[in-house]
Amino acid sequence: MKSKTRSKISDDSFLGFESLSISQLNCLASDIRSDILSVCLANGGHLSSNLGAVELTIECLKSFNPLKDDILFDVGHQTYAYKILTGRNLKDIRMIDGVSPFLLKEESKYDKYSSGHAGDALPIAVGIAKSKANRKDDSFTVCVTGDSSILNGLSFESLNYLAEDKIKRLIIILNDNGMSISQNVGVIKKQFVKMRNSKFYFTASSFLNRKLSKTRVSRSLLFFLRKIKNGIRRLVIPNNIFESMSLKYMGPFDGNDLTSLDIAFNKAKLASLNGPVILHLFTKKGYGFYPAMNDDEGEYHGVNAQFDSPAKEKKESLLDIKEEFLLSSMEKDKKMFVITPAMLVGSKLSNLKEKYPERVIDVGIAEENAICVGSGLALDDSHPVIDIYSTFLQRGYDEIFADISRNKISSLFFIDRAGLTGNDGSSHQGIYDVSFLKTIPDCKVYMPFDKKTFKHILKRDFFSNDYSTFIRLSKDEIIREDYPAEYFDDYLIFKEGKDNLLIVIGQEGFKLAKRYFKSDFKIIALLNLLPDKKQLNNMNLLDFKRIFVYDAYSTKLGSVEHISSYLFENKYRGEFNYYSFPVSFIPHGDVSDLYLKYELDNLSVYKKIEEKLKKDRD
Repeated sequence: MKSKTRSKISDDSFLGFESLSISQLNCLASDIRSDILSVCLANGGHLSSNLGAVELTIECLKSFNPLKDDILFDVGHQTYAYKILTGRNLKDIRMIDGVSPFLLKEESKYDKYSSGHAGDALPIAVGIAKSKANRKDDSFTVCVTGDSSILNGLSFESLNYLAEDKIKRLIIILNDNGMSISQNVGVIKKQFVKMRNSKFYFTASSFLNRKLSKTRVSRSLLFFLRKIKNGIRRLVIPNNIFESMSLKYMGPFDGNDLTSLDIAFNKAKLASLNGPVILHLFTKKGYGFYPAMNDDEGEYHGVNAQFDSPAKEKKESLLDIKEEFLLSSMEKDKKMFVITPAMLVGSKLSNLKEKYPERVIDVGIAEENAICVGSGLALDDSHPVIDIYSTFLQRGYDEIFADISRNKISSLFFIDRAGLTGNDGSSHQGIYDVSFLKTIPDCKVYMPFDKKTFKHILKRDFFSNDYSTFIRLSKDEIIREDYPAEYFDDYLIFKEGKDNLLIVIGQEGFKLAKRYFKSDFKIIALLNLLPDKKQLNNMNLLDFKRIFVYDAYSTKLGSVEHISSYLFENKYRGEFNYYSFPVSFIPHGDVSDLYLKYELDNLSVYKKIEEKLKKDRD
């Protein structure tokens, strides 16, 4: 017969795990790891974080029923095992019309929210748990977050709220692998390291978990001994940050050991009947795959398909040119600082950090903080360069508006991954930044398509103005062709013409422009994506019968709308045609496949223009 306390907790097992032995569950974990490794080899994806989270995912689905309880994974890049165990075949993950690389509500009834960015799972879990408490729903709410996401401002604001509102049946699983993408930064990281290094009680706990978890009587003894151990721990180690916030903290436990996890989850479920619980688990990022387990730089965090093949010769990218510019500029300009939100490797800033450790600031996964730090540097007469992925820049809208623009800060932003990023899907496509920067005063937005245009943009003095400059860098291969062109500061003219004007942006734009080099079109490539009235006047837009704008790197609310607004205000009487992304969420898939899906590859656009011209002639 169950105890009264145990009877309050649902024993429903989602997949019938109760019938499996520990050895069988370990075999299951091994099989799942093989599947994850295979699919990442075939399609690319988030490898290390998923390998490290296999056992805790199994235990989640052993202890909770995702149809009844709510299980949320922060960021969502650690959910491959969850997807497999909830019936999804990962063979087409990240491919167009295939399985999403993150949680996606539309994909499965087991995905309670659509994820993709760090820090939001905890406040969403608070909202779900609060709503369930109001309607007297006794199911659990489980938030699996990492020590990277727990440092995010959204997470900390939620923890601060939970210190006052003791919501019951809310369990926050801290998946502590010692890393976010690369090594974590900050004093809070040191708190985790301090706990991690307290091996005397952790080792004893793991040993007792294994030895005393077999029977109900021995488990009762284990709980009693754990109370004694926790008392000793508090004498030796001061309260950690969660306990200082009056939150129930449990751990640490070995997150890659199923026996330890079984004890940990049962204890957390019991404790959560009285209020929210922080369950601290140590996991090893890349667990089970030796190269990933020994990776301190984040090389195996996100991998490309066939990542085990001999390394291909890397082609020069816009990031290489950016790196050269920053290395040279920081040597000359001692006031220059570079700020990144945990993207040293992805944004190609590692060499810069090594050479100028005091002037390259990694604030962790905290984009808003990065922008405010840049504002503070500028207010003290330093020269901030803020390097952020397009998709993450969305989180800094308020800070760009209030702390950069309103303060008339002179700063330089590099927007990496501008345009389609492809396989990571709707949460990561970089097509929205131009449209929202357009709404903020004193923002100039540029986009090069090759080495010449990038270096032309970089000739400017970025730190003696009362506005900020944003330079978008796509992942597309840079153009390596010679072409006739005349520069007019913020745009270039490939050729003159009459009647028809073609305005293009970026690498895809250049490819379309090339198709019309022998036509009677006038062809302009925009470098400044939001040209001012004077520049638009100089283009003589009102003189053309037909204007075609091709922008495969933004929605129609970006440069397209900017130009069309000018034409409307000036009573343009010609024909305006545009080719850009709709205002919608673009799914995952190879970039080339997505261009074809939305008929925005340069060949499809060329055919549409030719068809339009043919109809007009007929």
